[in-house]
Amino acid sequence: MVYLFIGLVLIMLIAPIVSILPGKSQKQIMAVRRAAMARGISVELTTIDDPNPNQDKYRTSTGRALPPKLQVAAYKGLSRMSSSNVPLEAFQVQRTPGQDPMSPNAFHSITQAPLPEVGRAFLAQYAGALPTTVQQIIWDGRQLNVYWVEQPDQQMGEKIFTFIEEGLQCLAEFSSISKAD
Repeated sequence: MVYLFIGLVLIMLIAPIVSILPGKSQKQIMAVRRAAMARGISVELTTIDDPNPNQDKYRTSTGRALPPKLQVAAYKGLSRMSSSNVPLEAFQVQRTPGQDPMSPNAFHSITQAPLPEVGRAFLAQYAGALPTTVQQIIWDGRQLNVYWVEQPDQQMGEKIFTFIEEGLQCLAEFSSISKAD
């Protein structure tokens, strides 16, 4: 009986410790984040407004509405443009629910201002390769942010990294072109 009691106490002490250890998918997501940071892309966990807010997951079991917030990781690439370059107009776009991911209309502006032509051309050229779990893209003039519902998939992460790196180069080229005009 004493051994049974000692065994139960040990299980009660060890179980919480084991439960907080990361699982396989959490380890894979951390590998994606480490790869991003190794390439100079910062990662931040945040919440955004869900582009598809009318879902049952935003209702409690009693029917009360919950705020439609989506937990995402913000992958942020900082532009290395010199301050003498004219920064491009900022834009914020969000994935359009139900649209073909390869369509030019896969993203739409979420601000009052229309999407600048440079931003439209940039998205048409590069956004088709992004995973469908990318929810928002924000360019603030110095930093390109991609808000992504993370998946434990290194290939998806590589698509995000490539998008940010090529996007920063593309936006820098547009900026130098607009300065020459």
